[in-house]
Amino acid sequence: MKRHEALNPLSHHHHHALLMAVEMKKAGTKDNKKKYKELIRELIDFWEGDEEDHFRDEEETLYPLYLVHAENANTELVKEVLYQHAQIRGLVHSLRENQQTSYDKMQQLGNLLEKHVRLEERELFPLIEQAVPEKYLYQANGKFHRDSYSGY
Repeated sequence: MKRHEALNPLSHHHHHALLMAVEMKKAGTKDNKKKYKELIRELIDFWEGDEEDHFRDEEETLYPLYLVHAENANTELVKEVLYQHAQIRGLVHSLRENQQTSYDKMQQLGNLLEKHVRLEERELFPLIEQAVPEKYLYQANGKFHRDSYSGY
């Protein structure tokens, strides 16, 4: 899907989030080659290295721009995306703090993370690109954190 170049840092991060989602969805299955503690470590590194900042970029910069510039903003979609952010944060916190193995929660997180990225990329980002003037998209881009995987 072609994305406005100002949103590329977020879309690049979405790619890494989908890779993490695949790992989480495989947790506890015969397709999984990693130990639980290794998966938790990867999840924490992903969360602390990028995902927390990525959510803030969207919540504090991108979504407000959309709501200000869209004539008829899809507020229900924004609410759903923000709700998913809260769910993802909760699952990450739970997995991180719980000393017991929980493949079910890990798989739930993987499924939610994938669903969330698809919703943003397929539904919300196209609306943002349409509503927000290009100059403001570029200004927002300057505020986005740089992805630790790609440096984008």
